[in-house]
Amino acid sequence: MKLEIGIAGISGRIGQRLVEIIDNDNKAVVACGLVSKHSSFALENIEIASQCQQADIWIDFSVPNAFEKVLAHCVENKSPLVSGTTGLSKKHYVELENAAQHIPILWASNFALSINLIRHLLSSYTKLQGSTIKITETHHTHKADKPSGTAITLAKTIKPHGMIKRIDDDNFLMDDIKIKSIREGEVPGIHNIELENNNESLAIIHTAKDPIIFAKGALDVAKWLIKQKKGFYTMSDYIESLP
Repeated sequence: MKLEIGIAGISGRIGQRLVEIIDNDNKAVVACGLVSKHSSFALENIEIASQCQQADIWIDFSVPNAFEKVLAHCVENKSPLVSGTTGLSKKHYVELENAAQHIPILWASNFALSINLIRHLLSSYTKLQGSTIKITETHHTHKADKPSGTAITLAKTIKPHGMIKRIDDDNFLMDDIKIKSIREGEVPGIHNIELENNNESLAIIHTAKDPIIFAKGALDVAKWLIKQKKGFYTMSDYIESLP
């Protein structure tokens, strides 16, 4: 039987990429899609609604308000949840932790394997060599949250207990890590990490050419998560499970 997947935010950039790759996957099918009650979005042969329908697992790339609805539905129906929704509050993360006592959950700010491998590199390097660090993230003009969830995750890789401080609309600090946010055009996502110390300068740049890399990563994670016990999982857990 095919894995039946519910997609929250199915009308969005990544949601539509998910539909595209699942259509070409012989092990999964889109069971339903969640949109806002004001949306006129429709797809042939896929049930689109403003209330969650039954599915084996949900993949969520929506907004915080919809995320709350999806999380509650998944807990009530014992459905695993893969979520890439950013802009969540501390309250939302507490709700994720609580829900993980009942269902398998994996939340990540970025589902590209490369970003998560970069995190491992940053963690190892900064433990060995103190550096001044600047992160510049560039995204399309439709992205509302600043800084990006990925930029925050990258910074927290280096400063796990750091708190974001807003300097102005485009500039932020996490402890001594500078983060700059740029919104322009239709850029899927660019993250530029610069490290400087007395011995050397490093620059790590990740450029997403198409949001499909995030959709593909989320689908791969969903196929893995459906087999896991209840609990809160990370991309590191997923990567470590790969052969």
